[in-house]
Parts: sequence; C-alpha cells; structure tokens
Amino acid sequence: MAESSNGNGNGNDADNYHPAPQWLTVSYVENILRRYKKDDDLNITDLSIKPATAKGENYASVMTRIKVDYVRSGSNASESENYASVMTRIKVDYVRSGSNASESENFIVKTTYENDPFISGIFASYQTSTTEMVMYDKILPQLSALLDGTDKSEKLFAKTIYVDYEHSAIIFEDLAICKYAIGDRLIGYDLEFTKLALRKLAKMHAAAAVFNERQPGLLTKLDHGIFNRHSRGFTPMFENFFVEAVAFAAECPELGNVYADKLKRLKNLVMEYTERVYDPKDDEFNTLTHGDLWVNNIMLRPKTENRDLDMLLIDFQYSAWGSPAIDLHYFFSSSLQPELHKHINALIEYYHSVLVDTLRAFDFTGYIPTLRQMWLQLEKGKFMAVTTTLTCQAIMINDQTADADFNALMLDNERSRNFRKVAYNNKRLRENLKYWLPIYNQCGLLDVQEWE
Repeated sequence: MAESSNGNGNGNDADNYHPAPQWLTVSYVENILRRYKKDDDLNITDLSIKPATAKGENYASVMTRIKVDYVRSGSNASESENYASVMTRIKVDYVRSGSNASESENFIVKTTYENDPFISGIFASYQTSTTEMVMYDKILPQLSALLDGTDKSEKLFAKTIYVDYEHSAIIFEDLAICKYAIGDRLIGYDLEFTKLALRKLAKMHAAAAVFNERQPGLLTKLDHGIFNRHSRGFTPMFENFFVEAVAFAAECPELGNVYADKLKRLKNLVMEYTERVYDPKDDEFNTLTHGDLWVNNIMLRPKTENRDLDMLLIDFQYSAWGSPAIDLHYFFSSSLQPELHKHINALIEYYHSVLVDTLRAFDFTGYIPTLRQMWLQLEKGKFMAVTTTLTCQAIMINDQTADADFNALMLDNERSRNFRKVAYNNKRLRENLKYWLPIYNQCGLLDVQEWE
C-alpha cells in the first residue's frame, strides 16, 4: 500500500523490481507530451524508463520513472508559456543548439498490476484505479484551488500531468527532481515530521469539507476505502495477520493466553468492526479521508539553509468519505517513532487546531467540532488503531522483502505463512504490540461486543 521505494529492499537486481508496462513507449509518451506542451510537432529524442517501485515497498500499484529528452517544433519556444490546464514544469534543462531547444523532463507513471488476474480482480472490487484517477484528475486540483484562495494556502499534493482512463494510469511530476523522497518506514516519523504531516492532512480535510458544502454529493460517492460495505476482498490478509497476533500474544510473557484468547475471538470480526469506523455518521464531522496515510505515502523534502522542511501527500487509491479517525488512527499506528506514542492526545490537539483554523479561513458554515467532540469521535473510531497495529503495521515495517508481494499477503500457502511469521518476528512490531495491546484491552477494544 505504498507509493514509492525508499531503498529498503534486498538489492537492485531486476527481479526485485516491478517491470514497466509494455504500452509505455516513445509514441505513447510523445502524444501525451505534445498535448501537454500544446505542440503537435514536438519530437522525443530519447526516453529513459526505470522502475521506481521495489518489492515490499508497494503492494497496490506499479511505479515507473521516465526521463524524456525532446525538441519542440518552434525555434523560439518560450519558457513562460501558460500551462494553466496542466502542470507547471518541474525541471527543464535547456541546451541551445542552432535554432532548436533541446529539453529534458522527468515524470512518474503510476499503473495497476495488469498481468495478474487475481490481483487485478481484488483491486477492481475496491475501485482503486478509478478512485485515484478521479482524485488526481478532478478532486485534488479543486482542493488545491480552494486552499489557494485563503491565507492558509500551501502545496499538499503532486501536480498531475495526465490521467489515462484507458490504461488506468496517472502521470505526474517526479518529486525526486525537487529533492523530495520517501522517509524511512523502518524508523518512522519524529515529532517535527509528524506535526507537519498532521498540518497537511488537516488542511486537506478542511478543504474537502468545504468542497462538499459547496458541491454536495460529489465526494460522498467515494465509498470504497480499504474497509467498505461493497467488498471484503482483503479479508484473508487481515484475518491471517490476526492469527499471527494470536500466536505472538500466546508466547509473549507480558501478554499471555488472556490476550491470545481475546484476539482469537476478534479474528472473524475484524472486518465488521473496522467497517463500522468507515461508516459516515450524520452527527459527526465527516470529510474526504486520504485512506492510506503512512510513511511511504508521504514525500519529504529535507530542510536546508535556503528552504524549510516540506511534505506532500501521495497515493489516493483508497480515499473515501468518512471520519478523520480513519486517517489519524492509521497514521498514528503505523508511522510514528515509539517515543511519540505517549503524546497522541497532544498531536490530536494540534491536528484539531489546524483543522478549525483552516475551516474558519474558508468561512465554513457546517459543523466544526470542538476539541472535546473531536476527541470523542476519535475514541468511537479507535478500533481502526487496533486493526492497523495488528495487521497493517506488520506489513509496513517488515524488513524482510524476499517474499513481499500481494500474493504473499492474500494467499494461505507455505510461502505466505512464512512471510507472515517473518513479519511478526520484527522487534519493533513486537515492542509496539506489548505497549498498545494492554491499552486497547483497558479501553475494552479487545472485547467482543454489540455496537450501535
């Protein structure tokens, strides 16, 4: 469920990377670039295609990095052309030669798994490609435009070059050219990184609430998040990782059979209980959630003498209308360094302050929750934290990627069982479980119960 590799794989050999789609040819890219540059006679002189996604870094899509060298038709191509309908150029290297301008640009091409019917079928049931294409094509640009109209404006997302509905592909700016990179998923975020991520998320949530107020009904149609009422295709993955959690609790001296028995009873209820978190509630604050917010779906640009630390949110395959509890618990339970676990309430307070300030900057007339109301709403959705801690976290901080692919997550064969056992041998995961499971138990989250 990641967007890009951060170099924590097991090598650079070709077998460790997903191949680029066969239709990604010079002719294909040239046609898109001609449309983007508004130059029907533009010619590509060189196209470099490299995989950008290592196994274990991305289970839901294939990322390909391309570098395009091209020459425009005119001899005096202007650097100040207006590309209002498309993306502003990220990098252009001009090498003047006679009357022509040789230029170079870098892009990322995001595609689905197209050669595996099993994988394709699962993701199709979750509408992942459709959701993300609509997000990058229709929604994210409008959220950015809304935010730009306030004093809270800042860049939140990568800019879109082209959305190809026929091939289920998205081409957008290569953020690596601007020195953005994925953080270290095996370490997690410190306080500075965490607060910046929450600021970006709060502004996205605020802009989405305003968008829905002004154009009601559009965002609420997005209802195919990782947990939803339409598909349970991911059930084997979540239930099988609960089996590993049971085994770990049983052998852990700090936990024991009481925890193992409770987790065993929850195994067949994990989908239903988490889906309830995803059900929008009329009496709560709802917004468009990112749906898969963790380290690998956030691009970082480090701080230097000339610029501040920055982040951009990426990967919107599971965006859905619902409670902020979805994003906050998912992020807190997957991406924070352990020392921050004791400061969750302070982080919620910070998120809430940015959310409220941004909503007021929009003159939002809808429901704005108080801090107490937000805290209670997040408590109601806290089973999301249980699910993320026991399942998603095991995948996200796994440092053994030899068997890390979607089939290993979904099937129940010897290879898959070995992958899950190896993932649950992770020291950081085990320490996190020993910390969080007693807290969840004290809150009654590990008890089978009837919820309204």
